Amino acid sequence: MQALLEFIMRGRLQAVTAAMIGSWFPLVSPAVVALVSLRKGAFEGALVMVGAMLPALFALVLNTQGMSDIGPAMVFVTLLSLVVVMLAAQVLRLTVSWARTLTGLVALSAAAALVLGVFLPDPVQAMTDALGDFMQQLAANAPEGAVVASPDGTFVLGLIAFVIALSGVGSLLLARWCQARLYNPGGFQQEFHSLRLTPVQAMISALAAIYCMVQPMGYQPWASLFSLPLLVAGVALIHALVQARGSGPGWLVVMYIALFVWAPLTALLAAVGLADTWLNIRGRLQAKAPSDD
Repeated sequence: MQALLEFIMRGRLQAVTAAMIGSWFPLVSPAVVALVSLRKGAFEGALVMVGAMLPALFALVLNTQGMSDIGPAMVFVTLLSLVVVMLAAQVLRLTVSWARTLTGLVALSAAAALVLGVFLPDPVQAMTDALGDFMQQLAANAPEGAVVASPDGTFVLGLIAFVIALSGVGSLLLARWCQARLYNPGGFQQEFHSLRLTPVQAMISALAAIYCMVQPMGYQPWASLFSLPLLVAGVALIHALVQARGSGPGWLVVMYIALFVWAPLTALLAAVGLADTWLNIRGRLQAKAPSDD
């Protein structure tokens, strides 16, 4: 791993090569773009981003010629994801604040999805129709009495925004970890464990998510998008608590598995992230530590 990271940071050509090859694997290509942006700035990050876009642009050309099954909407989502993660990396580089970066990432992801809906309505409609056909198949196989809603444009745009934001969070975390491994060993853990939203950021995220939750089904992905900073803050708090108590990594493994198989845990962790904004649970634990000794 160390050798690969050193190869990527050796020069522009090496970084572009890694970004192009990494497009075949989840998070790798945007993580390379973010890593270069974090270390070398916006200009170098943008150059690597252009290189990372080439495989997606090639797939788009093949699609127009009927030689690829990858829909144009997915290609544009990939391109927008690279732009968003590069810009978010600049926010993190300039502010050194995960709280600002997460809220900025959500805003950028929402803007990217809306831009896609305004300027490329046909690919979005094609994605909506394909998702609707899939939901109809689920409805046909669902138990009697089960309700399977049909997605609309609002749902699909929210889903696109959430996918872009979630990919951006994963890529940024991976890139920051790689940067710390190369130049600041142990720095990522300390930075991530201290992640905590400000009251204003937490309330905006919570109110936006709650508003979307009480709206029709089409707004549900938007609720997931707006609650994402709270969720990441909650996960960071759990990491910090596990380390503070000297518990093994098994607890974290259980948490991540539960996130995939038990949906209510997402809301619970977001609530924990919201509560920590005012309770400062880490600070209370650190204050208690000397008296415990």
